[in-house]
Amino acid sequence: MKKILKYSAVLVAALVAGGCNLDQAPFSETATDSYVKSAAEVKTLVVGTYNGLHDVLYNEWALTELRSDNTRMRVNGSTANDTKLIEQLDQGVQTTAHAWIEDYWNACYATIDRANKVLANLGVVDDAELHDRYEGEVKFIRALLYFNLVRLYGPVFIVTRKTGADEARYMQRSPVDEVYALIEQDLTDIIDNQLLPPPSQVDKADLGHATMQAAEALLAKVYMTHYEVGSDNYMKAGDLMRSVLAAAGNPQSGAALVPYDRIFASDNEMNAEIIFAVRYLSGNVGLGCPFGTLFGPLNNGNNVIMGSPKHYNFPTDDLIGAFNAGGNDLRKEVTLKESYYNPTTGQVVEGASGRWCDKFLEPVTTEYDGDKDWPVLRVGDIALLLAEWINETSGPTDEAMTYINMIRERAGIEPYTSADVSSKYEFRVAVRNERRLELACENQRWFDLMRWNQAMTVVNEHLVSELFYGDYTYPVNPIQEWQVLLPIPISVTNINSNVAQNPGY
Repeated sequence: MKKILKYSAVLVAALVAGGCNLDQAPFSETATDSYVKSAAEVKTLVVGTYNGLHDVLYNEWALTELRSDNTRMRVNGSTANDTKLIEQLDQGVQTTAHAWIEDYWNACYATIDRANKVLANLGVVDDAELHDRYEGEVKFIRALLYFNLVRLYGPVFIVTRKTGADEARYMQRSPVDEVYALIEQDLTDIIDNQLLPPPSQVDKADLGHATMQAAEALLAKVYMTHYEVGSDNYMKAGDLMRSVLAAAGNPQSGAALVPYDRIFASDNEMNAEIIFAVRYLSGNVGLGCPFGTLFGPLNNGNNVIMGSPKHYNFPTDDLIGAFNAGGNDLRKEVTLKESYYNPTTGQVVEGASGRWCDKFLEPVTTEYDGDKDWPVLRVGDIALLLAEWINETSGPTDEAMTYINMIRERAGIEPYTSADVSSKYEFRVAVRNERRLELACENQRWFDLMRWNQAMTVVNEHLVSELFYGDYTYPVNPIQEWQVLLPIPISVTNINSNVAQNPGY
C-alpha cells in the first residue's frame, strides 16, 4: 500500500498560505508552532507537504502542455466556463483573473508554507538521521515548487518562514536570480550534507519520498535552465546527471530500461525508471488520481473510462504527426489514443470524439479516483538531458549518441547514425524532438521550450499550422513575448496594490 496520509488542504489568498490541516494531527490553519512537540508530529507535517503536491499538479497540465504544441482545445465555440479557461491558455490570452492560474499559485504557496513549517519545527526531532531526511525532503519539494513558479511567473515572492498578513501586504517579488539562488541553496544543502538517502537505501514503505538521485536530477535541470552553455554552473550539470544515471544502473541500451508501456502502469509503480513521482491512492480516501476523469473522452459511454470525463488536454494534430514521422513509435500508443470501439452501436468512434491523452488513464470505479502516479523526474528525461548537455558542450560524441539511441531503441524506432546527426545543430534538433515524444503529456514540453528560448516561436508556428485554429469565427492571433510568462493573479495585486504585475497584463 502507498504510504500516504490524508491531507485536507485549505487554500488561502495570495501569499498568506496558512499551513496544513491534517486529519491525523491536532493542527489547524491558525495553530501556532508550539503545538508541534514530537518527531511523529513533524513526520505528519512532512506527509502533508507531499500530499500538497496533489493540488499543485491538478492544473499544471493546463499551464504547460496545453500552452505548448502538444495539446489543445477539443472543440471551439463552447461557452462553458471551464472551456473558456482552457481556450485562454490554449491561445495564450490568459488574464489576471484566470481561476486556474490563481489556483496553481495558491497551491504552490500553500505547499511551500507546509515545507517551511517542517523546517521551523525540526528542533523537536532528536534522531539525527530523521532530522536530516525530513529537512532534505521538504527542501526538495520547496525547490521543485519554486523552480516551477519562477519559470511560469518570472519574479515571485520568496517565503521561507511564517509570514503574517500585514507583512504579506507589503512584500515585493524577488528577482529571478534570487529565486534561483534559493532553489540552488536548498538542493546543494541536500547534496553537500547528504540529507537524503540514495535510492538503493530507501525502504519499500518509503518509496515515493525524495532521494539523493531526485535532488541531483533537479539541480541538473536548474543549472541547464538558468545558466548559459559553458558557464561554470552549466558545466556542473554533467556530473550530476551521470551520478543520477549511475544510481539507476547506468543503462546503455533500450533493453536495460523499463519498457515504455510499463513505466506508467499502476501495477508497476515506483519502478526503476522513476526518480521522483507524485503518488496517488485510489479507494475513495481523497487521494485518487484525477487525470483519467480530466482527460478521458467525453460521452464515451463507459467504454474508455466510467463516469463523465472532461476531455481536457486534447492531443494536437502536430503531436500525432511528430509520432507518425518516426515510424512505428511504441510511445504513441501509450501516450494517446485516436479511437475506441463502442460495442453498443458497433461503431469505432474517431475524430474529435475519439482522441484523448491516455498516458494517465486507467479503469476506475469512482470519478477522479485513479491509482496512477505522475512522474516528475525519470530516467528517460535525464538520459536525453545528458545527451543534450554533451552535444552542447562537446558536440555529438559517441556518448551522446548512446543516450539518445537507447531511448529510441526502447521506443522501437531506428537509432541514429553519425551520418544522420553529424553536426551539433543536427543533433540539437534530434534530441529536442526526442524529448518531445518521450515526455509528451508529462508537463515537460513548455519548460523545454522556455529553456531553449523557443516558446513564442513554436507556439506561433503551431497556431498557424494546426487547422483547428482556422475554424474559429475570429482570428487566433500570434502570441507576443510577454505572453510567455503567466500573470500574477489579481487576488495578489488586490491584497498588495504595490506588487509589480508582469508586463503586458
